[in-house]
Amino acid sequence: MTNSPAPRGSTPAYPRWSDRLIRQLDTFAARRSGAERVPALVLGRQDGGDPRWPAYVIREYEHRLARGHGNTRGQVPHAVVDDAELRGGFLPAIDRVALRFQLTMPSGHLRLPAFHTCRAVLESERGTGDLRSQQQPVVDSLYTELLKRRRTLRAGAHAAEFLGGHVLTGWLQWFVAGLAVGVPKLFYRWYLRHRGLKWVAGEFRTANFLDAALSFCRDGELEREDPRVRRILLRALLTDLRTATRRRSRLSHLRSRRPWSFVLLIPQIDGADGPGRALLGTFAELAGDHPTRPLLVLAGCAGPAPDYAVPLDADLDRPNGIADKVFAVLREDSREPVRLVLLPADNDTEGTAKNKIETGARVTAREDRPFDWVRPSVVPVLALATAAFLLAPSSLWPGTAHPAPPSCLTVRTGERVGVTDGEQCDLAVPGDPGRELRDLERQVAQENARIPDGRYRTLVFLAPLSLQKGVYDDPPLGLQILRGAIAQQHRLNAGVRQNKMPVRLLIANTGQYFQYGARNRAAPKDPDIAQMIISRQRTDHIAAVIGITQSRPESLKAVQELDRAGIPVIANGVSGSTMVGPGSPQRYFQISAPNTRLGPVFADFIRHSPRIHRLTSGTPHAVVVYDPTDTSFSTDLRNVFLRAYRGHGGIDEVTYSEKPGATTPDSIATDVCNKVSATHGIVVYLARSGVLPSLLNAMQSAGGHCQPPEGTTIPLIAESAPIDFQLRPARTAQAYPYMTLFYETSNAPTSDPRDPYAQFTQDFADVFGQLSADADAAGGFDTVGIVSKVIENLLPASRDVQPNDIYLWLTAHGVSDYPGASGVLQLDGKNKYPPDKAVYIREITQPGGTTTTLLSCGILPDRQNRLTWGTAPDTFPCPRGGTGSPPG
Repeated sequence: MTNSPAPRGSTPAYPRWSDRLIRQLDTFAARRSGAERVPALVLGRQDGGDPRWPAYVIREYEHRLARGHGNTRGQVPHAVVDDAELRGGFLPAIDRVALRFQLTMPSGHLRLPAFHTCRAVLESERGTGDLRSQQQPVVDSLYTELLKRRRTLRAGAHAAEFLGGHVLTGWLQWFVAGLAVGVPKLFYRWYLRHRGLKWVAGEFRTANFLDAALSFCRDGELEREDPRVRRILLRALLTDLRTATRRRSRLSHLRSRRPWSFVLLIPQIDGADGPGRALLGTFAELAGDHPTRPLLVLAGCAGPAPDYAVPLDADLDRPNGIADKVFAVLREDSREPVRLVLLPADNDTEGTAKNKIETGARVTAREDRPFDWVRPSVVPVLALATAAFLLAPSSLWPGTAHPAPPSCLTVRTGERVGVTDGEQCDLAVPGDPGRELRDLERQVAQENARIPDGRYRTLVFLAPLSLQKGVYDDPPLGLQILRGAIAQQHRLNAGVRQNKMPVRLLIANTGQYFQYGARNRAAPKDPDIAQMIISRQRTDHIAAVIGITQSRPESLKAVQELDRAGIPVIANGVSGSTMVGPGSPQRYFQISAPNTRLGPVFADFIRHSPRIHRLTSGTPHAVVVYDPTDTSFSTDLRNVFLRAYRGHGGIDEVTYSEKPGATTPDSIATDVCNKVSATHGIVVYLARSGVLPSLLNAMQSAGGHCQPPEGTTIPLIAESAPIDFQLRPARTAQAYPYMTLFYETSNAPTSDPRDPYAQFTQDFADVFGQLSADADAAGGFDTVGIVSKVIENLLPASRDVQPNDIYLWLTAHGVSDYPGASGVLQLDGKNKYPPDKAVYIREITQPGGTTTTLLSCGILPDRQNRLTWGTAPDTFPCPRGGTGSPPG
């Protein structure tokens, strides 16, 4: 709905999706891209929108760039040129900009020698006589201004004056005065004539700066508001800003500073003769020919935009359409110096954009720090110390015992959590319980060592990879998914491609239940693995985080921390609705189907499956086993399933917790068996797969109704099966002869050699030999492949791919019809998970233990979207979206 005129004095209405544009501007202001020509952005509203919004939001944006009260960190240097506050045209405006940039510097130090020199020329008077005589007063005036800015020269002049007045006489006084004052002034004149500011001479087509200065000094031919004078002052300011942000050598104390932009805010450019319009017009004229890299200009326009503002060709119907286009023009060199960004006329009626803008964190920038001097001063000392250490007699060397680095920590549960590249430290506990993880660390270290020196990007596999002592023995699902990720890393790094970017892996263990994945307010001293990853983002060139593998409040908190740090996350093995709901983190994606898709599939399968009907009676009675304490996964899946099944069959519920000290398997086994026997129904297991073996073992030991008559079995369907069940179905059938097991999976191997899963099994075998691959490993394989594909798509445009670039590519372009080993995948700005990913239900048959696929729904490896499941004549419609079968 288009905007109606807002009442006078009210807050202007926020356009739809304006928060996404603001976040992109925040990113650029804090980090700055490598583009040489950065266009100015003129913000406006489409016809029908509130025209006051651009000016309002630009004035409000100043608060995002300013440091908070009492806070000494984090402001981005910025200036506001407001027609309502300034009078006098361009010159007062450019003076204000220069002063505000100096006042808002995070470090408090910004030198503008070129600007102040050119500005001082405007106040200088030319002499009379020949050329040199005309230039002499200008040189004197410029040197006087230089003394005000250069403390060392000023101190030398004062010292010479003091010595001449109180100590020295004769030729000695003359010598000291010449050495402290005359020589620097002669050198300064020589510098202005032969070396300094030669580009000013180019603007006026003169031989040197001093010749050009005669044209725009106080008595020169040009007026103070002449367009050429404006160009000179703005270009001088840009020259100084580029100097303030340029790269330094590795041993310079200035190397790490100033990655941010200087931001110039012009709330209104509607006044034809106002300083804002004059400044923007000068920028438009200058930026077409000269670099503008360190400066970001944001202007607001309520009326018609200037002719030189080229409209931004953005899709206003897409949530990220404007933000993605702004990202592109800011990151790539722009041929148009000024771009017009029109926001939709439609208002954000729900207030989401306004709330996100007002509650979002301020834009932070790095300050100069005293420790910046440590590197240039300590490196030579360390070099000498290292040489002395190596040359010292071996008897003087310290012992060889090396404690584990702080990135791997032993916590109170007995687990080791942290981040490692396989060599830095060991996350595996001693002995056999840590064998699998230790082997995978060794494999990752070998793969990382094969990456040649040079550029690479790192992916962090973040998941629970260990178990607490005394808890169930089924290995963590993350270990098998990590194997798939390693297999893909090996394939990519060994392959030859046009835009190849080697992939490095880090392993991050959060401990069981994701206990140490994020900051724990109840135990603030506990490790925070997400922050460990964030602290290594730049040093390890981290591009994204993969894995996650579990839907838990703790995993969601970890993803939120990573999202705030600008790191995208692509998860696998995650199905909880909260992970992909409306409030989920912006940079979070997953390749696994959510509970809203799985629950209806379960309900339809139980309702219609001929195989289930042969094991039960009528419409099967569902005995639902779930964990009420596991709200993110088990309870969520139970709620979705009950909504889909309640109108079709009877339901009993049995609660069962995965955590020790709660409901035990022995206490519920008899209850489950009695309910199934009395109703001749099916066990619907919706708890964690890792504790399923404990329940089955308890049922086997319970006797009574848990031991059905010979020739019959108890049917049980699970959201997923333990890895050992999937890899060794014959042994599973033999271990539980009283049970017929059904389970959901994202992959069912086919005999078609074109099936990507077939190629995946070969790649998996290249790394892990005879160890069997499965759908979980295929998911890990695909997450690495997707991130690598996005990185290599970005490489032609930028050799320095950053995490935010990956997120923006996924939202703007996405991944479509990706031939994944775990299914055909699609991710983009509207789909945080593949909307029609294939879902399979398989059976481990009795007594032979063969595996049979009974349901296949979604986009299969042949790219066909399967709409029905079953075998003729018993075929049934596949559930669509979050509902059960279609009517009829």
